[in-house]
Amino acid sequence: MIPADADEEVLTSEEIAEKYKVNVLQVGYWSEMKGFPEGWQDGPGRTLVRDAREVDEWLRENLPVHWARGQESDNPYGLPEGGPKDLLSLKDIGELEAKALGRDEPVPAATLRGYLSKETMPKPDRTPGDGLKPEVTDRRWFRQTVYDWINRPRSMRRQKKADGGAQAPARSQPKKKSGAAQQSSSRVDVDGIAAKYGVSRPTASRWTRTEGFPAPDGADYDAALVDAWVHSERRRTWEAAQRLPAPAAEAAGASEAPEEQAPAAAGAGRRSRSKKVVELAAAQIGPRYGVPPETGINWTGVKEKRDDGRVVRKAFPTPLRTAPRVWDQDEVDDWVKESRPHVWAAFKGTGPVLLNPLPEGDPRDLLDVDDFAAVWGVATRGEPLERGTVMAYHTRGQIPYADRTPDDGKKPRVLSYHWYRETVYDVITSRRGPGNFEPKRPRD
Repeated sequence: MIPADADEEVLTSEEIAEKYKVNVLQVGYWSEMKGFPEGWQDGPGRTLVRDAREVDEWLRENLPVHWARGQESDNPYGLPEGGPKDLLSLKDIGELEAKALGRDEPVPAATLRGYLSKETMPKPDRTPGDGLKPEVTDRRWFRQTVYDWINRPRSMRRQKKADGGAQAPARSQPKKKSGAAQQSSSRVDVDGIAAKYGVSRPTASRWTRTEGFPAPDGADYDAALVDAWVHSERRRTWEAAQRLPAPAAEAAGASEAPEEQAPAAAGAGRRSRSKKVVELAAAQIGPRYGVPPETGINWTGVKEKRDDGRVVRKAFPTPLRTAPRVWDQDEVDDWVKESRPHVWAAFKGTGPVLLNPLPEGDPRDLLDVDDFAAVWGVATRGEPLERGTVMAYHTRGQIPYADRTPDDGKKPRVLSYHWYRETVYDVITSRRGPGNFEPKRPRD
């Protein structure tokens, strides 16, 4: 996803390396340092990109030497203006060199004298008793000589991973609560993490494998520790999640309820055979619920899926007989009502109903096809759709044409098809028709 407030330019790691004249491994090292802008995946192969303005501001504050390399300016450090023949003392040079290095204190004169002895700093243009005018009482350099030296190509030592400033903090696990506080903290699984922070399940799963993420207790995690980690390591996502209606608690409650309600649910699925059974053939399932026949036929192949022992996808009902295959209409109704609530709502005319709430976010956020598939699938069936499914819908004109395309000349730059969040949500919450959607033009 590309945030709505993203800068006009985004950069891949390779482009950052090229701009600031370092190798890609150096950019990877920067990404581990405190405060380096968080990226997002975009384009073919889910390439990681970052906001160019945020990267530039971070480098200017933390690594001014590297920042200067990326500036198309003869005076990247903002050195004071003056005549090229102005005479500067060693003290003046120490203050100007500190400005280039991003330091508050001037570089000591002793350090500069060391540079002179090693011939890494230009020799003075003027010395006492050189017979030139005006007469000088100590060594002096022309402003142009000094500025050429300060703006020289520089090498920079590798920064240590330590707390503070540009240094990278060691990614340690947040401290666990002790005593009663620890016992009372809530637990959350991967699905709960995804719901709470409005991300896809694959993203939440990757978080759990990241160094420094709180250790699990079985399949669950301490919700407070997870929140502290997200607040520290995924600040933008954490801030956006504060506007969500806290679905994690609801999800936790929902995960416990089926055990108590299981007998009732089983009874609903196996209705008394004393009442007349209405049979549905495979080709009749889709049209009954207002979707293409092929969709109904595909439903009949849905198998049960479990995650850590919990059912995350319910299998389609067993057919009454197989020659020809027919299903109990009531059992199919129950399955559609539970597993495809948006289709059931359209069938009953009760409006859009979703299995999971849609994540909050700016309507102008840009979502790529993987985001589209994840949000759509999780909202309507509890798991992401296949990427190819969404692309097939797009090719056939069954969903709106992408709002943004590569090389469309708009900002921020995109590397693949993207839709505005509002476009995606319009698709998800609209009534399911027979699949014959007219191709739509991109939003202005």
